Amino acid sequence: MSISTSENNNNSFPPFTRNDIENMATDSSFEKGEDIFVAQGVQELVKTKNRFDAVVYGSQKYAVYLINEAGELHFNCNCPYGHEGICKHLIAFALTIIDGNYKEAGQDITPTLSENEFKSRYSKIPSKKKLLFLKQLLDRDHDLRQQFMAFSDDKTEKPDTIIGEKIEDVKFGINAKLSNIDLDNLCYDYDNYNHDYGYRDYWEVEYDAAIDEIKREMDPYISSITDYIKKGNLLDAIRILLGLYEGVQNLPDLDNDNCIFDGEYNNEVQAILNVYMCDISKAISNIVASDKAVLEIITLIFERISFYNNQNLSEGKEEINYSIKEFELLFQTLVINNGIAHFLYQKIQENKLESLAAAYILLNIAKVADNEKLWKETAETYAGLDAKIAKQLLEKYDSKNAVSDFNRIAKMAFNNWADEFDKYLVDHLDKEKQEDLFVKALKNYVSKKQNITHYRILKSYLTKEETLAYVDKFKESYHAVFYVQLLEIEKRFEEIRTCVIKNIDSYDIENLIKPILNIYPEDCFNIIVKINNKAMNGYGKNRGTYQTMVKTLTLLKNITSKKNEADVFFSSLYNHKPNLPALKDEMRKAKLMDF
Repeated sequence: MSISTSENNNNSFPPFTRNDIENMATDSSFEKGEDIFVAQGVQELVKTKNRFDAVVYGSQKYAVYLINEAGELHFNCNCPYGHEGICKHLIAFALTIIDGNYKEAGQDITPTLSENEFKSRYSKIPSKKKLLFLKQLLDRDHDLRQQFMAFSDDKTEKPDTIIGEKIEDVKFGINAKLSNIDLDNLCYDYDNYNHDYGYRDYWEVEYDAAIDEIKREMDPYISSITDYIKKGNLLDAIRILLGLYEGVQNLPDLDNDNCIFDGEYNNEVQAILNVYMCDISKAISNIVASDKAVLEIITLIFERISFYNNQNLSEGKEEINYSIKEFELLFQTLVINNGIAHFLYQKIQENKLESLAAAYILLNIAKVADNEKLWKETAETYAGLDAKIAKQLLEKYDSKNAVSDFNRIAKMAFNNWADEFDKYLVDHLDKEKQEDLFVKALKNYVSKKQNITHYRILKSYLTKEETLAYVDKFKESYHAVFYVQLLEIEKRFEEIRTCVIKNIDSYDIENLIKPILNIYPEDCFNIIVKINNKAMNGYGKNRGTYQTMVKTLTLLKNITSKKNEADVFFSSLYNHKPNLPALKDEMRKAKLMDF
């Protein structure tokens, strides 16, 4: 999710405030996110230049990140939340950043070598020195020794003699366990759950307890996978993973009396496995594996894909579906050289899996294999279906100064995803040669972000009639502040006055009335007096009421011709009977009284 904070915050740090976060979320989500924040559910928060990364523990563990691009904030969380506003995990994440509770990634002491530089320098190092370095690594790390032995023995050459894990056993074992969880008799301590995450309803606690129970059933398998990876036995690790992948499908639709899963039990279980698959892929990226081991793994995965793609479902058998998209990160981890890239590409072609689901895998294959043609063909094929691929393709054409291709993709991208590409196109299009698309993108960006700085640029491209029509689009009350800002630039002050009268009870009234204080001094004075008299005559006045009053009262001091009348009104409020100490205090703090 991308948002833009107020211009005043663009150069401050952090680049957003608590109010910004509240405005991005529903009240319910904000409260839940605040509970996670208070319970210190945000962990491993690291800042690297303009990016933050963390792990948030809500109902389960989720990865979050934030990228700040010149005041435009790009939030992301891998939870399944799909409702209005940002999720509770991102709220807790943002509040922790505001709190300053993060670490900054250290600078590299040594510049990172490119692949070619490393190969060149490595080839010149004496073999004796390489062996000494290897021995020191192996002496220090037991798991690395296991990986080295698996690598040197090349055990994958005869996989049947070393594999003790059977996919079918794992598949049926985990399916049976997950099919028989008793969700009506979960064991949990309500007070402990609330202590960890703050107050929640009983159904939320039951949901978390159910998620924990699912993980307890899966964790022994995940532990075995982790142990195999540490020892360099990737084939057994992947066999268990594939067994889990198949076993979590076709589960009964379990639930309890409170309907905590609401018919989504299968999807919840698969979401948990997807998180585990990401962790497993990252763990594999940290070990040393021979090419043969990797090729055996790829072969095994595609054997399962082929088997189920060609299965004839007899009575009583349930369908197993493999989605290559869900193996995207694993394949990216495994493809480390041209040979493996070529092999994986062959398997994808053989199984006729060249599709949008495989697009990022194919792009990575092309990148590793340094196959510019394949990368371009893949990106061109799927750019119209995926905004991120379209962005990559635009950046590629921009770097190569391929103007015609850039403009073609730019037009397509804006037509498909105007809100995602407007700012990029404003920054990268040739304004003279692509004026029509530039103006469309600029209009969209100004409307979406309600950005006055960019409106001033847009104004120079519009005729008088077009300007009038554009500004009038924002007449509705929910655009009132931006509408007044536009009217002020256009010097349409009578319409600002009309807008102020229409929105006299608006929380933003001080921003609406400010531009016309000295243009319609009498009207503005009377409006502000009316607002504050109404507040004084209302029920349930408190300090918050007086703080709101002071915002508009302060404006009276800016009406040049009404200074004396303003002082008289201030005095009447200050000396109100009965005495209002909180109002007096707020007026003194705002320096409304001359003492």
